[in-house]
Amino acid sequence: MKLDSLSQEAGARGGFRYAPRALLVILRVHLGVILLVTDMGKLTSAAPFSVEMLGFIQGYAMRNASAPYRQFLAQSVVPHATLFSYLVMAGELVAGLSLLTGTATRVGAAVAMFLFLNFMLAKGRLFWSPDSEDAAVFFSALVVMLGAAGRVWGVDARLARRWPSLPLW
Repeated sequence: MKLDSLSQEAGARGGFRYAPRALLVILRVHLGVILLVTDMGKLTSAAPFSVEMLGFIQGYAMRNASAPYRQFLAQSVVPHATLFSYLVMAGELVAGLSLLTGTATRVGAAVAMFLFLNFMLAKGRLFWSPDSEDAAVFFSALVVMLGAAGRVWGVDARLARRWPSLPLW
């Protein structure tokens, strides 16, 4: 449908009742680019990411995160910092490529939500914090996941035609 006919149809019905899924492509690609650019910074850094991550955790996160999350960081993440650094980089790469190409977008968005939730908790800024960018991108990933944004200009459109009963796309 052309944009003019969408506007006329919306006007005849009293306004849009939903956002066209094609608008979600902008959000999906934006999140994919954010994740890939962030990951490239980690991959091309002179120092291993585990060193940067440990510095962040032992400094900023230990001062600002909630007590239960600080305990998780101290007991689980710090002793296995190298493993967690690889998991973060792999998660950002997989989620970024998934969102950028529209392949298994719901899975990629769920991985992105998990990453952003952990970034948010480590910073001590929760959903209601007015300065939490991580909360904003968490909800962007949620919208992408619920809206099945990979079905427009993405591989998910083809996968959904092939296997329509699978909820991954």
